[in-house]
This record gives sequence, structure tokens and C-alpha cells, in this order.
Amino acid sequence: MNETESGSIEDGGMHKIILEPGDYEIYLVIDWCRSNKLKISIKDNETIRLKCGSELTGWRIFLANYYIKYKKDKYLYIKQEE
Repeated sequence: MNETESGSIEDGGMHKIILEPGDYEIYLVIDWCRSNKLKISIKDNETIRLKCGSELTGWRIFLANYYIKYKKDKYLYIKQEE
């Protein structure tokens, strides 16, 4: 597997990646935490939009230490938009 870093995304920002057709597994990393791993398949001339973020908003922000310690791979999410 090719562990290639693509760049960074600012809060509220967007990042465009141009990939060759094929199968990919992607995830996000912030400090020592990461998102779920998402498998995507790209066809010729296909555009795929992904959404990422954290569920730790509002009152859930108080769970941040728990996620950092026990659920490092659930701190962020990434999913394919319909």
C-alpha cells in the first residue's frame, strides 16, 4: 500500500486531489489521532466528494480526552457524499 500524504485541510476548508482510476484506502490524521479508513474506487473521469470532520462538537467536546486515549481512530470521520 502506498502511504502517501496528500496535504492538509484548514478548518472549514477543502482539498482537491487528482488520482488515477483505481482502488484507494484513505484516512485523515491529526496529531496522534486519525479517522476511520475509507475504501473508494475511482473510475475514468469520475469525481468523488468526501466529507470529513469531528463528531466532538457541542457538549461532546468534553469527551475529547477519552477519544484521544481510547478511540484514536474515531476522533475524526471521513465519508463519501451522495
